[in-house]
This record gives sequence, structure tokens and C-alpha cells, in this order.
Amino acid sequence: VLPGINTGFLGVTERQGEWAERCQGCGDCVLHLTGGICPVTRCAKSLFHGPCGGSSQGICEVGKDVKCGWQLIIDRLKALNQLENYGKLKPYKGWHTSRDGGPRRILREDMI
Repeated sequence: VLPGINTGFLGVTERQGEWAERCQGCGDCVLHLTGGICPVTRCAKSLFHGPCGGSSQGICEVGKDVKCGWQLIIDRLKALNQLENYGKLKPYKGWHTSRDGGPRRILREDMI
């Protein structure tokens, strides 16, 4: 096997020579409820249901250069006049769809 690319993550170009992750491909997407900002990717702790309480003035406790992902989400929802979507998040995250359980498979019984 010869790799054609060396995928680091699903992201965007911030500027020439700098890229930022935007999606972990977790399989339980909530972008339609979070203003297009992924809480799993943008929150340093991958919290799925709101901020942890450790942020201060929009900065995450893990580092002074890390913006709080949930503050970004709340600010975006306010700007879009969609803050009610915050209350529509599911009470749990279906982590069974994430990569942490090993390689993922999709099985369509109708095609077998």
C-alpha cells in the first residue's frame, strides 16, 4: 500500500501554511443545531452539551490561545438568531459512531 495523501484531519485553511481541524467525523453530527461549529472538534474536552465552566472571557482553560468552543457556538447561534437550537441538543452523544471503537463499518442489509 502506498498512501496518496497523509490525512491529518478534516479541516480548513486558516491562511497559507496554517490549517485548522473542523470535523472529527464522529458520525453523530449536530452542526445544524450548533451554527455550523462542531462541539466535538472545537471544544478542547470534546464536550457535547455545553461549556465546562473552566473558560474565562471566551478562552478555554487548557491554554490562553484556545478559544472556548462552546462560547464560539453560543456566539454564532446568537448572531444567527437561533439560540433556541442550544436546547435541542440530545441528552447524550452516541459515541458508538466515533472512531474510538476501532475501524467503522457501514452495513446495508438491502445490498447483501
